Amino acid sequence: MSLLACGLLDDANGALSAKRSDVLAVDGHQHFWDPATLPLPWMTAAQAVIDRPFGPGQLAPLMRTAGVEATILVQAACLDADTDSMFDHAARYEWIAAVVAWVPLDDPDRADERLDELAAEPKLRGIRHLIHDEEDPHWILQSSVLESLELLEQRGLIIELPAVFPRHLGDVPELARAFPQLRIVIDHLGKPPLGRDIFGRWATELATAAENPNVAAKISGLNTATTAHDWDAAALRPAVQVAVDAFGPDRLLCGSDWPVALLNGDYDRVWRETRRVVELVAPANAEAVLAGTARRLYELDRVPVHVQAKDEDGAD
Repeated sequence: MSLLACGLLDDANGALSAKRSDVLAVDGHQHFWDPATLPLPWMTAAQAVIDRPFGPGQLAPLMRTAGVEATILVQAACLDADTDSMFDHAARYEWIAAVVAWVPLDDPDRADERLDELAAEPKLRGIRHLIHDEEDPHWILQSSVLESLELLEQRGLIIELPAVFPRHLGDVPELARAFPQLRIVIDHLGKPPLGRDIFGRWATELATAAENPNVAAKISGLNTATTAHDWDAAALRPAVQVAVDAFGPDRLLCGSDWPVALLNGDYDRVWRETRRVVELVAPANAEAVLAGTARRLYELDRVPVHVQAKDEDGAD
């Protein structure tokens, strides 16, 4: 049952009401941050447009307009403070349906302790580390990290990989075989090189990763994988077609990558063109890709949390 149908997304709760007749989507990938209080080492002058605070009060009205009923909040910094902040938001806003947190995977003892601490958080669904910021392109295969991944497998948590082709996708099959019960989600389809000669190599590596049934992927961040400012559903279609052919609808979910998406577009445009490309490539399975897979894979209905959220206009 959707959050709207069961009455959880109403204005009194600082949440959302739909203004669309089509599928109510789940935003499978979004972030919050405040650079004044949370160090973001990856932020450079090239990202000046997003070098400012972003919080629930800004996202909620965008979701309502775009027909998005719930989100999966994903870590943006490799810091406990970022994780703590995400759970603070998640406790106040019911439409934040799941959290992908951070723990120090390269320190298994500390990771184990932190996972024990986070076990009390009902919306914890996964862990992510910014592997694309590590000098070692095979950081995820280091022995200490593998020890921590075993902890995630034992706890039934997802590992999200912000793989950036061509540095990381090739490691996914090895990881999937080493941990067959660990659910692995590739963020942003591994950043396909849209319109470039190496697109075919990316497609092959993504398909190889998809041969492992414990691997899924997010159709997200594609607008920042292209340098074209006039991108649309047609521009995204080659990558989405490869993904649908490789994974099928039951292992694909969609996300905005907001506010990173603002580097080449806006929230409404991302969702408008995402809906269009999904309906073009998988018309019979659009609901699964836009919402159903996210609900099932991240178990969004497992722990309904009833909290009184601050009114949108007064949020963050």
